[in-house]
Amino acid sequence: MRKYTAIKIISFFFIIQILPLQIFAQFFDHPSKILDSANLIITYKMSWKQDTNNLEYIRQENMILLVGKKISMFMSYNFYKFNLIGRKAEREGQLDEFLHGTERGNFKTRFTYKIYKNYPAGRITYADKVMPAFLQYDENLNTFKWQLTNLIDTIGDYVAHCAYTDYGGRHWIAWYATDIPLNDGPYKFRGLPGLIIKLYDDQKHYVFDMVSMERSDKAMLIEYMDMGWVQTTRPEFLKAQKNFRLDIINRAKEAGVDNEGQQRAVRSMTKRNNPIEF
Repeated sequence: MRKYTAIKIISFFFIIQILPLQIFAQFFDHPSKILDSANLIITYKMSWKQDTNNLEYIRQENMILLVGKKISMFMSYNFYKFNLIGRKAEREGQLDEFLHGTERGNFKTRFTYKIYKNYPAGRITYADKVMPAFLQYDENLNTFKWQLTNLIDTIGDYVAHCAYTDYGGRHWIAWYATDIPLNDGPYKFRGLPGLIIKLYDDQKHYVFDMVSMERSDKAMLIEYMDMGWVQTTRPEFLKAQKNFRLDIINRAKEAGVDNEGQQRAVRSMTKRNNPIEF
């Protein structure tokens, strides 16, 4: 298997993004632990405005919530599929071909985080890469303090009730369906008497719409990859993310990227100035 150093990964993915999926080759070098299995798969369409200087430009990506008996996992659908197919390719001795073939282009994503809601432990675990480290932090499962309202609407086939909460520097509006008695939702959100089927902040910079919910006869594994995670706190994680964005030129130089590539990196990062959490 071809080796990928941290420097190469930086230049491939975070900086010039010429080969945006090769960063994940290293994921297959680490063991995984099966935490649970899911028969319920919920798909959300996430729409977001990444650039506060160009709010007319809206990006979209599908995210999935895998619901197990004790644990749920939320992540990018493309990232999930990439991991499944990549691990299959690795087992068959074809990982290098997969990473350098055309199929990998079907799984582009801007989001590599995984969010685990561990109900028995009462804990939310957020895990992601902030180069050069793999970082994770925990939060209390009951982080969200909801204000229930009497507002009712029909969303798709469901009667939905409205609730508000403040989190991550944003004021959030959630619509949940009591007909779906599932205490979960997109991203980190949960804690309502029904599944959250629509969620958005009051400026609609981030919007999650449930587009499907299906039960599978074949269980989908909820896995935890042992990436040598560094345990941190949420404030320290957000600080690391901010520092990476601010230090993109130096990161590019360290990666050996030429001046033109450095400027492309700066332009790209400048347009990503609106994270979901502050």
